[in-house]
Amino acid sequence: MTRSILITGGSRGIGRACALHLAHVEAAHLVLLGRDIPALTATAAAVREAGGTAETLVADVTERTRLGELAKGLGPLDGLVAAAGISGMTPVDQDSDAFFDQILAADLTGPWNTVRAFLPRLGSGGRIVLVSSVLGRFGVPGYGAYCAAKHGLVGLAKALALELIDRGIVVNAVAPGWVDTAMAQTGIRQIAAATGQTEAQFRARAEAAVPVKRFFQPEEIAQGIAWLLNPANTMQVGQCLNLDGGVIQS
Repeated sequence: MTRSILITGGSRGIGRACALHLAHVEAAHLVLLGRDIPALTATAAAVREAGGTAETLVADVTERTRLGELAKGLGPLDGLVAAAGISGMTPVDQDSDAFFDQILAADLTGPWNTVRAFLPRLGSGGRIVLVSSVLGRFGVPGYGAYCAAKHGLVGLAKALALELIDRGIVVNAVAPGWVDTAMAQTGIRQIAAATGQTEAQFRARAEAAVPVKRFFQPEEIAQGIAWLLNPANTMQVGQCLNLDGGVIQS
């Protein structure tokens, strides 16, 4: 039976990679939610080329009412991946309040809004994966909002896992390390500028800090997420799967 899986942030980066992977390996039906209509359309076309089917939903994950309305028009879901998010620096000694609030709204409250809206579409056997980050496992100077949001997602996954397991719904999180995406490139530029390095110098030092000595491709993260979505995964509940090349070993 074809599975139907909703992916927020489905037009680019990790969300897009997840959609293409699931289309290729199981011909899944992907419900792609995002804000960028051309990018969503392009990802949907790529999903169909990869062997799956797709539909698109245009919304921001901070829009609770909009998400609820969209959910009412959907059929049953087998899985949900909350991959939408934003990043950026919010130094505590600068005027970062508005951006701090924006990051928490998108990266922490957004996944909560998504689960709240689409949970009625998930039945027993459903899978939920929240996309956190290695910055949800440790701190980085200047990234207070992003670290707080991604730490919060790990806690949210643990709480929801216990709350929903009696319904047969399994909840987990993933914590990717450095992934070659547009968001990562922005982070490299910002940190390099803030620390007086070139982008190449910062990337080389960041890669050296990873035991496997490299950044990762979105497709590699998609494989880890696909495992947590797989009905065969019956043992990992309320866990955060580290996908970081050995940076975190717990």
